[in-house]
Amino acid sequence: YESSDKSMAYADFKTKYEADAVADVVSKQPIDISVPYDAPAKLAYESSDKSMAYADFKTKYEADAVADVVSKQPIDISVPYDAPAKLAYESSDKS
Repeated sequence: YESSDKSMAYADFKTKYEADAVADVVSKQPIDISVPYDAPAKLAYESSDKSMAYADFKTKYEADAVADVVSKQPIDISVPYDAPAKLAYESSDKS
């Protein structure tokens, strides 16, 4: 109030100042930017030819997505720790 032009009474200034402060805090509250779980399926459906119902499309889309992820998983090419011993045993006379 002391640095203002004092064009209003202190009580009015205080009320306006507090209301402005509350409005400023409220305006800075977090905004919900969450993405719906099925957003990718919805987006894909919207860009498709819509030849099937959305529920069927979503089921197929999710199955295809899982299949894509599974197909990209590394293949286990590890060698069992006892492979040399087993190979030596198999090529021996097994006595």
